[in-house]
Amino acid sequence: MAYDPDIPAPADLLSVSQGDLLENFSQLNTQFGVNHVEFNDAGANKGKHKFCSFVEQAIDPAVQTDEYILYSKEDVSGDSELYLRPESGAGAAYQMTKGGNLFIGLKPFIAVNWDNGGAIQGSSLGVASIARPGGTGRYVLTFTAAAQAELADSNYFWQVSGFDNSANPVIAQVTNNATYGGVVTTSTISFDFKNQNNTLISGLVRASAICWRIQ
Repeated sequence: MAYDPDIPAPADLLSVSQGDLLENFSQLNTQFGVNHVEFNDAGANKGKHKFCSFVEQAIDPAVQTDEYILYSKEDVSGDSELYLRPESGAGAAYQMTKGGNLFIGLKPFIAVNWDNGGAIQGSSLGVASIARPGGTGRYVLTFTAAAQAELADSNYFWQVSGFDNSANPVIAQVTNNATYGGVVTTSTISFDFKNQNNTLISGLVRASAICWRIQ
């Protein structure tokens, strides 16, 4: 039986309604236990949250003064995403997630660290391998298949940096000896690491690159 809010009726005897009342208590415990530790749990966590699930809202819920709400709503892509809305009059709803990621207006879809020889250090995102064709200062990153589709969209930008074993600055840039389309493709990108004399450096210790997609 489902929870019945009409139990007991005004004329019901306790002896008649006892079974229904006990079933209602059981239903309350079960339904509360969807997101919480059940009332009848033997431990010290009874009543605490296990997790929070949000039923998708059709519109942004109203917010009262001195309240802040977190909820789920369908975004323009048709996905159910998390939103925040501040107290009444304090501002519009803010989208917190998009496409399974935290939404900050930017999404990293390529991120990698590598050493002087081009060996990837730790894990990488969207990079299959790194070559150093000239033996110094220039590196060609080959992307995974997952990155190629993202790079077909022009709404992205690169952030790259490097460090060497000297006090001299390292100037990191997309290789500038051809057109942009010739250096940045859906399969590869080429980076140069130079010193202040515009010379490719040989003592690079560590480099990193991130490609951000503008959401």
